[in-house]
Amino acid sequence: MFPKNCWYIAALSSELRHALTKRTIANEAIVMYRTAAGVAVAFLDRCPHRLVPLSMGRLDGDALQCGYHGITFDHTGRCVRVPGEESFPDHFCAQTFPIVERFGFVWIWLGEREKADAELIPQALRWQSEPGWCPLSDYFYVTAHNQLLIDNLLDLSHEAFLHQGTIGNQAVGETPAKTTIRGDQIEVERFMPDCTPPKLFVAAAGFTTNIDRYQRLFFVPPCTVVIEVWAVPAGTQDKSKGLAWWVINSLTPETDRSTHYFWALPRNFKQDDTAMTEMLRAAVNRTFSEDRTMIEAQQLILDKVPLESRTVYTRADQAPARARQLVAELVRREQQPATPASA
Repeated sequence: MFPKNCWYIAALSSELRHALTKRTIANEAIVMYRTAAGVAVAFLDRCPHRLVPLSMGRLDGDALQCGYHGITFDHTGRCVRVPGEESFPDHFCAQTFPIVERFGFVWIWLGEREKADAELIPQALRWQSEPGWCPLSDYFYVTAHNQLLIDNLLDLSHEAFLHQGTIGNQAVGETPAKTTIRGDQIEVERFMPDCTPPKLFVAAAGFTTNIDRYQRLFFVPPCTVVIEVWAVPAGTQDKSKGLAWWVINSLTPETDRSTHYFWALPRNFKQDDTAMTEMLRAAVNRTFSEDRTMIEAQQLILDKVPLESRTVYTRADQAPARARQLVAELVRREQQPATPASA
């Protein structure tokens, strides 16, 4: 099960247009589109008449017409036409979901509508729209539980072994990380002085010497991991000759064994260099594809045996374990019956 009283990224803003887009999020089938005015709309992909997928219908202007019997709903979900009937009750409606566009993404709230506060959208993604930062975002699909991807991001020591062609170097595997956990806050910090620059860092910043490398990551429940990264020539503290970017990862669950992986990499250098942008896009997709290959293989094993059957634990497992606890707590809270108001 997944928390529902939270915002999930449903799509890149660039993905939605005036056409039906279907997507499953946290085991809920959704159909989305834009109105002619550009407003994003999200329906439960289920006609309330015969429970067929609304995504098999069509748009009639800004209204959504079911492909089975032609019953039509406006973009708020209100029924506006039942073929062969001149009138029908006001309660005829299709279920819609709160939706907000922010930071280049479309966010959806699947839980209790009255709790859908846009201020709860993670502000950590603001670097995608901050002045002085060049935005970059993309999407790919992973056939594994989203928690495995969160585990992966909260223990970056794997970079030294899985990502040797892009962001990995020996230091990230050998340098102990400082993990701080306070309630629902998880932060992992690693500073790697005088280390060999990873290949992607050389391609991006042209390093010709060793570097001082820094990474700080934090978890935003239920499924976002944000990583602050900077590197400078070793011993110089000269960020004008280095690089800085944020690696933003939002792991929207599709089902219990599949994930919509939305990522962003805003940077503060060579902001008008389109070739740099596309080089970084290709490198990030290569890196995350390496993660995907490993994690999809892990999922196949976990389909047969539980993760709890493992017999080796490390200090780096602390952050992933706490993240799992936080998500489980969110689910438990939503399942608790509401306390009756006192008379």
